[in-house]
Amino acid sequence: MTFKNIYFLALIIIILSLSTKLFFQCCINDTKEVDTINILKKGSIPWNTKEPCVITYTTSESTISIPAKIKCRGGSSSKYHKHSFALELEKKQSLAQLKKDDDWILNANFIDKTFMRHKISYDLFKEMNSNNKAPECAYINVNINDNYNGLYVLMEEINASMLGLNKKDSLAMVFKDPQIFNTESLHYEQDTTNYYQQKYPNVKQLDKTNYINKFIDFIYNSNDVEFTNEVGNWVDIANVIDWHIMILFSNNGDGILKNFYLYKLDNETPFRFAIWDYDHSYGRDGDYTLNLIENEAQWGKSILLDRLFNIQETNYKKLLKKRWEELRGKGIISEKHFNEHINLNYQIIVSHLENNAKKWNKENRWYTDNNTYEEELEVMKEFSEKRIGQLDSFFKSL
Repeated sequence: MTFKNIYFLALIIIILSLSTKLFFQCCINDTKEVDTINILKKGSIPWNTKEPCVITYTTSESTISIPAKIKCRGGSSSKYHKHSFALELEKKQSLAQLKKDDDWILNANFIDKTFMRHKISYDLFKEMNSNNKAPECAYINVNINDNYNGLYVLMEEINASMLGLNKKDSLAMVFKDPQIFNTESLHYEQDTTNYYQQKYPNVKQLDKTNYINKFIDFIYNSNDVEFTNEVGNWVDIANVIDWHIMILFSNNGDGILKNFYLYKLDNETPFRFAIWDYDHSYGRDGDYTLNLIENEAQWGKSILLDRLFNIQETNYKKLLKKRWEELRGKGIISEKHFNEHINLNYQIIVSHLENNAKKWNKENRWYTDNNTYEEELEVMKEFSEKRIGQLDSFFKSL
């Protein structure tokens, strides 16, 4: 190799090195501001009931103080020392440029190193159709009594107002994770006074158990002709299809029989699904076990989806295939678009990840491997590539 060739080769290596450095520097320089919430409270934050506190909310331009109430929240995630919180402000307030509200969730997002699985799922579901409901999210730093507690995902709380229910209508209702689509009853009571977890209206004021029982009776006991003719009166088929596709694409096994809100806007609108809790997705199971499609979500466990798909006269199978092809054609479900979501979120949080990791580095025992943050992003990207190819083949075969 001549001296001239060596010179040009060295020059190319230098240029590539500088380009890479500039790319990552651009990502950091382009990061959006992440606001801070400081929770000021005497004593520990309780689990069962909300207690008074004061929230100081700081942006790059100002700091405001808001009286509030707070409690810890979470099921299986409660074992992690980094807790999530339910926050109720004294008055409606816009936080992190989201619309004004008084009910917020501060999601610790501990087990998902990427901080993205919830947010990307919600964003994709809403992109599919404006009728699809999922929380608006933003990233926020959280302090407790002036001590840094980590990076969090700020979420809208799913409730009647967020879903847009007509509260004057007697058939407006919301249920969280109602156990109505699995063939076996729960071996435990979720709530002995509110088995179906009715969130609206207040079950003590207007119990909707009779209505939900009629729905259950229809799902399980109607014959195929009755089911075909009447299922559209009970559920919004377009919404069910998008929900089904989200389960398929994300491979969220927990999202089949729970991790959703079932709601009815009014007398005229059938039941719809709003998605919730999607960290069990895109290459990971809920316990952080790696799952690059070794285990597929068994959506047939839902009697609603099973009957819709397998009763030929419903035409559901054809509608599901057509919808998949539409979403692929629009690019809403594609490797490119999925990676765009990842890159956008990365630019927002990249400069905040190190502080969060330092705060919670003693909690690493909960992870099943030692993936770095960047390696975990690659898990999501590898998953989406594999899964989209799998589903393209699946729908082509229908």
